[in-house]
Amino acid sequence: MNQNNRFLKFTIGDDDKKIVRKFLVQRKFSSSQLHNLKNKGGQIFVNHKQRHFNYPLKKGDQILIVLNTEEPSDLIEPMPGKVDVVFEDDYLLVVNKPPGIASLPAKAKDSKTMANVVKSYLIDKKENSSIHLVTRLDRNTSGLMVFAKTSYAHSLLDRILHTEDFKKFYLAMVYGQVSPEKGLIDLPIGIDPKAFYMRNIDHDLGKPSQTLYETVEKFDDASLLKLKLLTGRTHQIRVHLTAIGHPIIGDDMYSKKIDPRMDRQALHCYCLEIVHPVTKKLLKLTAPLPKDMVMLKSVLRGEKNG
Repeated sequence: MNQNNRFLKFTIGDDDKKIVRKFLVQRKFSSSQLHNLKNKGGQIFVNHKQRHFNYPLKKGDQILIVLNTEEPSDLIEPMPGKVDVVFEDDYLLVVNKPPGIASLPAKAKDSKTMANVVKSYLIDKKENSSIHLVTRLDRNTSGLMVFAKTSYAHSLLDRILHTEDFKKFYLAMVYGQVSPEKGLIDLPIGIDPKAFYMRNIDHDLGKPSQTLYETVEKFDDASLLKLKLLTGRTHQIRVHLTAIGHPIIGDDMYSKKIDPRMDRQALHCYCLEIVHPVTKKLLKLTAPLPKDMVMLKSVLRGEKNG
C-alpha cells in the first residue's frame, strides 16, 4: 500500500525552533492539523524514538512525522473515469481536465465531476482519497487542475496560490483584435445582481481582480491571447475580457451570442509554474491545446488567409 504521502521528514537546522510543537508551527502546520496529529492517530519520531509536542530538539535531529489517516468525505462518491495525469508525487496531483465536466459536485450528487473521478483514481492506487482541490476550472474551461494529496500539502499550496510561486497561464480565443496588444486588466469583480451565477465589473462592491494579457496571434476578426491570473475570482478571465470588449469565442453566457464554431468558451489553462512547497523544485507543467480549440484556430487562420 502506497502511504508515502503520510510521512514527512525534516532535519533540524540552526534557525529552526527547538521544541517540536513550535517547529511544526514554523513549518506551517495549522492548529487543526496539530490537533489531528495529536488526537487522531498521528505520530512524531525524533531520531527514531516516538516523542510528544513538548520534546526539546537540537541541531541535526531527524524528525519523522506520520500524519493521521484522513477520513474521506461521503459527499464525493468515487466514479470511474479517465484521469489525464500531468504530474504526480506524494504531495500533489496535477491533471488535464477536459471541457464539459465540472471541478466539484454541486448539491446534486449524481453528476460526474473531476473530484469524483480523481477520488476513484486515488482509491485504485490505495492512496488517501480525501479530495483537496487547490485550483478549480469552470465546467467548460479545459486544462490544468491541481489537487493536494493531504491537508498539510493543501495548506502549503494555499499559502502560495496567488503569489509568484504559483503562476497560472491560460490561452483564450477572443472576438476582435485587442488594443493595446498586451496589458493589465485591473477591474473589480462582483456578483451580478441579475443572476447570482454570473459575475460583473462592480466598482462599489467588487473584489480587486487583475489579469495580464498578451496577444499571441491575430486573425481577421479574432485574437489568440495568453493570460496570466494575478488573482483568482470566479469567471475572472471571462468577465475581464468581456469588459474590455473582447469576449471569449463560444462563451454565450458573457458574449450573449451562440457561435457555431465553438460549443464552449475557448479557454484553456495550458501552463502552471509552481515552486513545489515541499521539495522547492520549480515545476513547469503544460497541457496541449485541446482538439476543439486547435480546430477553431485553423478555422480562424483560414478566414485570415481567405
